[in-house]
Amino acid sequence: MTSTHHDTKTTEPVPMIKSGYARLIIELLAENHYDTHQLIHESGLPPDLQDLDSEFLPVEPVRRLLFLSAHQLGTTNFGELLKLAIRQKLIPKLLGAFQDCTTVKEALISSNAIYQYDTVGTTTGVEEIHGRVWYFRYKPFEENGLYLWSEVFALMYGIEFIRALTKTNWSPKQVKLQSTNADVFQATVGKGIQYFVANDKMAILMDDDILEQPVKIYSQDIKSQEPLVTWHANFTDKVFTSLLPYVREHNLTLEQAAKLLAMTPRTLQRKLNEERTTFRHIKDNLLFTVAVEMMAEDLSLTHVASQLGYSDISHFSRAFKRISGLTPRLYQKTILSLNKVQRQP
Repeated sequence: MTSTHHDTKTTEPVPMIKSGYARLIIELLAENHYDTHQLIHESGLPPDLQDLDSEFLPVEPVRRLLFLSAHQLGTTNFGELLKLAIRQKLIPKLLGAFQDCTTVKEALISSNAIYQYDTVGTTTGVEEIHGRVWYFRYKPFEENGLYLWSEVFALMYGIEFIRALTKTNWSPKQVKLQSTNADVFQATVGKGIQYFVANDKMAILMDDDILEQPVKIYSQDIKSQEPLVTWHANFTDKVFTSLLPYVREHNLTLEQAAKLLAMTPRTLQRKLNEERTTFRHIKDNLLFTVAVEMMAEDLSLTHVASQLGYSDISHFSRAFKRISGLTPRLYQKTILSLNKVQRQP
C-alpha cells in the first residue's frame, strides 16, 4: 500500500512508514508509565494507533513523535530507549528477509528493495567514493528538529542492523550526516564516532573486513524479544510523581524525600534498589524535568539554577549535561526552541 502525488511532470512518492514503528515506540513509553495518549494527540497520530500494524502512515507525525518523546524523556534516556526498541523489536522483524544473503555487503545492497515494504520515499544503498565504501540513506533534507530525530533513528537502525548481521558490537569510525548539528548524535548514538555534518545524504563508512563477513542469521534472531527497560516500575513512578511538586523549592536530600513519603531513608533505598534504580537517578530525572519546564517558561538559566539549589550556573550546566547529554543552552537551541515552533497552530 503506497500513496503517490501526481502532477504534470512526474510522480513522486509521498514519504510514508509502517504504523508499527510508531506503535512500538508508544508501547515502550507506556511500559515506562509515560502519558502516551497526550503524545499520540500532539504528534498527530491516529487515536486507534494501537490497533494498527501494517498500515502506512505519513512520515511527519512519526517524526513528531520522536521529537516530542525526546523532549519529554531527555536526550540520553530517549536515545537508550530507541536503541532497545530497534535492537529488540524492529530489527528481528526484518532479519528473515536477509537470510539468503551470503555477505554483509550483499545484505546492504539488498536493503533498499526490502525496506520499501516498510517505508516509502527513502533510498538506501552502497556506494564507493575515492576507494572508500559507504552505506547510505537518502531522504530530502529539512533543517528542523523533526528531521534531526528521524536521522538519529535512521543512523541507530543502520548500526544495529549491521551488528545483527555480524553478531558483533561493531561501530563505525566515520558517519556523514545531513543534519548540521552533531551534538545530539554524540549524546545518543555515540561519542567514539567522527561525524561530518551538512552532507547530501547520511552515510556510514564501511571497512572491507565488515563488508566481507558472512551473514549470521539464526532462527531465534527473527523472533521478537521482550524489552529490558526497567527504569520506571510502579514504586519508582509513584516516588517520582510524589516528589515532583517539591523540586522547585527544595534541593531534596534522601532524608527529606523519605520524610515526605512517610518512610525511613533505609526503606526508601531498599525499595528503589529492588526496582534497579537509586534515589540519585530519580533526583536527576526530577531536576531535568523541572529544569526543562522552567526553561520552557523562558526563565533565565541563572534563575533556573538558583531555584534548583545550584550555587552557580556552571554547576547547574555540568549537572544538566551529565543527565541529558547536552548543555542547557544547546538543549534550548536544539529541542525547546524547535518544539515551540512545531507546536504553533
